[in-house]
Amino acid sequence: MQHIFKRKFILILLSFTIFLVSCNDDDDETPTPSPSYDADVNLRTDATLGSILVDGEGRTLYFFSLDASGESNCNDNCLNAWPIFYAESPSLSSGLNQGDFGAITRADGSLQTTYKGWPLYYFAPEGDGAIEAPETTNGEGVNEVWFVAKPDYTIMLANAQLVGADGNNYTENYTQGEGVTQYFVDAEGNTLYLFTRDSRNINTFTAEDFSNNDVWPIFEGSPAQFPSTLNADDFGTITVQGRTQLTYKGWPLYRFGQDEQRGDNKGVSVPTPGVWPIVNSNTEAAPVEATVVVRNDATFGNILTDAAGNTLYFFTRDVNGQNNCSGGCAGAWPVFYTPEVVLDEGSGLEVADFGAITLGDGSSQTTYKGYPLYYYAPEGDGVLEPTGEVNGDGAGGVWYVAKDYSLMIADAQLVGADGNNYTSNYTSGDEVTKYFTDANGRTLYIFTNDANNTNNFTNEDFSNDNVWPIFYTEITNLPSGMNAADFGSIMVFGRQQLTYKGWPVYYFGQDTQRGDNKGVSVPTPGVWPIINNGTDDAPMPSS
Repeated sequence: MQHIFKRKFILILLSFTIFLVSCNDDDDETPTPSPSYDADVNLRTDATLGSILVDGEGRTLYFFSLDASGESNCNDNCLNAWPIFYAESPSLSSGLNQGDFGAITRADGSLQTTYKGWPLYYFAPEGDGAIEAPETTNGEGVNEVWFVAKPDYTIMLANAQLVGADGNNYTENYTQGEGVTQYFVDAEGNTLYLFTRDSRNINTFTAEDFSNNDVWPIFEGSPAQFPSTLNADDFGTITVQGRTQLTYKGWPLYRFGQDEQRGDNKGVSVPTPGVWPIVNSNTEAAPVEATVVVRNDATFGNILTDAAGNTLYFFTRDVNGQNNCSGGCAGAWPVFYTPEVVLDEGSGLEVADFGAITLGDGSSQTTYKGYPLYYYAPEGDGVLEPTGEVNGDGAGGVWYVAKDYSLMIADAQLVGADGNNYTSNYTSGDEVTKYFTDANGRTLYIFTNDANNTNNFTNEDFSNDNVWPIFYTEITNLPSGMNAADFGSIMVFGRQQLTYKGWPVYYFGQDTQRGDNKGVSVPTPGVWPIINNGTDDAPMPSS
């Protein structure tokens, strides 16, 4: 019985194995189904190019960029490589709209099917009229004028003569003359333009109420589909009064209201040639509008403003690099912030000197040399002073126009190296003291053992200079609360040192952070005092 049972079990296993092998063989022999092209014109998804138009046999259809006007410009020998496609009242696959198809009568009397006004062609790679195999797209990008026909182009290319609204022919340089220029059009062949007075991602033409939009309509849409010869990274969008405008290399794109027919490019001469140029791959990136500008003021010289000319300010309480203006102060001194600092060429400023801080509410504020930047709103209601005014300078003795100062003023608590708070008299206590810093907020000191124009601290070999480094800078720009006549300089063993009212000026080596004033307690309070307008003149040296 056991032997019979074993033989039956083996037979069952063998039968099951044969069944599995048979099923697997059947699966391997099942062919991959070919795409079905049931209509005269169908949509096929290409792995590289996306959705494209093909005929009833799966053969790719193409556009010719010289046909932007809607007429075929491929004739004679051109047709050997690019045979025309024609189907009378073509049947369409799902996703295509009958209203997008039409037909033109060619110069030789033959008919050609069009899609969205573009005549349709095949590609014959050998130039003998033998059309490329189904599901191939070898005609894409040929000579940068032939492109697969797609249902969803955002941008297409045109190659045509530029003819301005003045009736004159123009070259690509906007001088009068004959010549074919390549440029961008929309899916229906309408020419696209840029405005030379715009800047990167900034539309300076369109009125807030769109009252002038019929003159130069913004080109609305998103950068979805375009010929393979273009770079996707060059396209973007901006929001203009709630509408989305397409950009190319930062330039906002427009149509021209007087371009009544597809292929028209009349805008190239309006108001004069080149003010509204066409757009193509040779278009240079839009310039970036300066976000921080240096303006020459009759009283204060070169000062910092925003792009609109509104004056920017420093707050002396911000010597530590943080915003110390809150509550009602914030209503009178709104913060300035730009996500990108862009300077005019020749401004004399360095982008590296700008930064940003994060405020308590999560918003940001731009800084210059560590100082947070503000506007001035004289009524305390956030409404800025008129452009070009500088009425905030000197307000409360703590606000100054922002500029490239040689020295700055700080108002802060004195906190010695011993951790104790000190008053302006160097006694323990809480008090805001006014004192001078360098342009980056580093505290400046004098040594009470020095005398007029005499440094009694620094060793000849500068071996102690790391403890109290001598300080020097050219005095060119000072806040309105300082007097340039109080400053001078001396030579200390071959190095120059700034003086204030005859006192040699120093840093303190242990002031590691901007706003530190630890030196006031070293070695005892008041031996190395801060300096300010109340500092007495240095005594004359002993004879």
